[in-house]
Amino acid sequence: MVKELKAEVKKLNFYYGGLHALKDINLTIERRKVTALIGPSGCGKT
Repeated sequence: MVKELKAEVKKLNFYYGGLHALKDINLTIERRKVTALIGPSGCGKT
């Protein structure tokens, strides 16, 4: 049995200046699925 590959982030935290901008973010991107991060320009998607 072949396991499907995926990208996974667990408990991501990010501080910008003194602001806790992201707190305990979990994200799984499955193989062979279309995934998009969307939001307004300049909001930090990169």
